[in-house]
Amino acid sequence: MTELRELFEDATSAPPPTRLLADEVYAAGRRRLRRRRTAMSGTAFAVTACAVATAALAAVPGTAPGPAPVDERVAATAAPTDRPGVLPYPGRIQWMRAADSRHLYLALSTCPGGPCKTDWQLVGSDDGGRTWTERGTPGWYATALVLGPELLLVDRPTQPPGGGEWRLAASRDGGRSWQPTGTGPAVAALAAGSFAVCRPAPERPPVIPGGEPCRLHAFDPATNRVSPLAKQPPQTLIDRQVVEESADRLWVSGYDRNTRRPVIATSTDRGRSWSSHNFAEMSECGADDCPLVQLSVGPGGVDYAVITDARSRTVYRHSATEGWQRRPGAGEIPSGWSDPGSFVTPDGSHVMYEASAGSPGPGSGDYRFRAARRTGTSYQPVELHGLPAMFSPVLRARDGWLYARGDGDVSYGSADGWNWVPLNRR
Repeated sequence: MTELRELFEDATSAPPPTRLLADEVYAAGRRRLRRRRTAMSGTAFAVTACAVATAALAAVPGTAPGPAPVDERVAATAAPTDRPGVLPYPGRIQWMRAADSRHLYLALSTCPGGPCKTDWQLVGSDDGGRTWTERGTPGWYATALVLGPELLLVDRPTQPPGGGEWRLAASRDGGRSWQPTGTGPAVAALAAGSFAVCRPAPERPPVIPGGEPCRLHAFDPATNRVSPLAKQPPQTLIDRQVVEESADRLWVSGYDRNTRRPVIATSTDRGRSWSSHNFAEMSECGADDCPLVQLSVGPGGVDYAVITDARSRTVYRHSATEGWQRRPGAGEIPSGWSDPGSFVTPDGSHVMYEASAGSPGPGSGDYRFRAARRTGTSYQPVELHGLPAMFSPVLRARDGWLYARGDGDVSYGSADGWNWVPLNRR
């Protein structure tokens, strides 16, 4: 049984937390598996590395966090705020992806009542949510990547629902049709127009508890082939992670094979060579548990690593000139099993959020926010206007636009990170 299927079945075998949907199922399953495998509860870590927005930054003076002017370069193509469209399919939203502020995609369940192990219907919008259309026939779309306005790459099982071997399929028409990818010989680096993806590495044992090792490959849309990169990062990569790319850099996270501590690696030459930073001050992997590492990056070489355990939270800021530096002020933010996350607004503010009430796990309680300006150090309480009390993790499109799936089967978008608008209605 594959790791993805095991996580899904474990997470859905018990009554799910309130509003738990597909994007959270795997995370919830992974947490449940790790808590069950270890005798020490509350020892898991969450590590999130976040970077400055993929749109060009608009520098705003001052250190106090709060609403900032909308970046006009993003707002010029932002989604309409007056008339979000009606979804053409009745299922609940399982996940949301976006190529930019206008090209949006939702996976909707095909059975009533929430998570189900059946096919999902993909719907899309080419006008920022004003209108939505069904894309193709129902299918299983896991590990979905939106690489361009109409270029999608997904993992699909050969034996649904979720069984058998998982294979990549690509769409060049916005999900209306799909073609299985082929396999190519090893390449020294990503060619122009290619994208990096992490694929399972069956020849490597799962040295990280609860994780499935993967290796970096290059997906070439022109040939529809996936080829392994000749030079791999020095750390162990796991869980089909998203390989972030911006400002001519590739970013991946993983674990050092010797110290078993989290590592973040970057390449400035399209994967031909790699440099890494080992977070030596972090706890190492235990016999049954490991830190969780997630990564998102942007232009300018300014990134954030957020390290959270049951007792404390530490924030590191990275720049090309200073490397990784601990950022004071994050210690004032309460931490624990509370679904922590963060993102960076187009004005450079670092926003952190966590559930403020309810039991641990996705879909529990409402969220609270704290933010620090790009040049500041103190994280102060802030409000995000228009975003509902419950939402999925905030994601960033390639043009710097921010989006999230909210409560009540409504998706939301924001050009500045402070003011949010609905993108669909029922």
